[in-house]
Amino acid sequence: MLNLISRNAEQYFGIRAEESEAARLSAHIRQNYGKMDAESIQRVFSSGEAAEFLMVHETYFFREPAHFALLLNLLPQFEKSGLIICSAAAANGCEAYSIAMLIESWNKGREKPLAYHIDALDISARMIGNARRGVYGTNAVREDGSDFHAMMAAYTEPFENGFRVREPLKKHIHFFTHNLMNPLPKIYDLIFFRNAFIYFTQQGRERVLSNISAALRAEGLLFLGVSETMRARHADMAQKTMGDTVYFQKIKSNGKVQYG
Repeated sequence: MLNLISRNAEQYFGIRAEESEAARLSAHIRQNYGKMDAESIQRVFSSGEAAEFLMVHETYFFREPAHFALLLNLLPQFEKSGLIICSAAAANGCEAYSIAMLIESWNKGREKPLAYHIDALDISARMIGNARRGVYGTNAVREDGSDFHAMMAAYTEPFENGFRVREPLKKHIHFFTHNLMNPLPKIYDLIFFRNAFIYFTQQGRERVLSNISAALRAEGLLFLGVSETMRARHADMAQKTMGDTVYFQKIKSNGKVQYG
């Protein structure tokens, strides 16, 4: 039955299930569905419930600050058009809130603030619920030498043993569940899809990259995790650099996916 879990993980989520994670899901099925059979396995995957056991949700505010420095440099080119961003595999929302804080800080004192909207999506309904609440512990902020953390004071407030995001910031973000193996809901100027790509199988990467490419406007930008850029090759994407930071820009092509 663990093999059946692995096959479903590839089919539904595009990932390779680790043996320990598959065992945890198996124990959950036995406890909550009474028996471990093909029908119960199918049920937890088709409902998305299995994602809670098989997906990694590690994230924190302003993770990999080089991407935020790059975004800051890019903001002026969107002053007239506005900016529509997707935070894909958003987990508990730290990335989406970090993006919003950066733009809000940049907008301060400007005669005409940059208009923007962020769609933040994740396959885990539990993570999306946490993101909407916007309540975090101290582990959501890591010491990495970045100056961006200073922005957080204006948009958060102490709460219980940690902090929470102030309500005005949330109006710019729409949190919802979505499986990246399926097409994205709209066209974006910029997509953050970081530190999740490494967990996909090659076939899963191909499908997810194709869905992301289709959701980017012409010359739209994709940010992958620092450790993931060498894994991504897509005929619609040109690899670019600004300083030492790597990102991808959508170009016109025949749409075939390639891997190096």
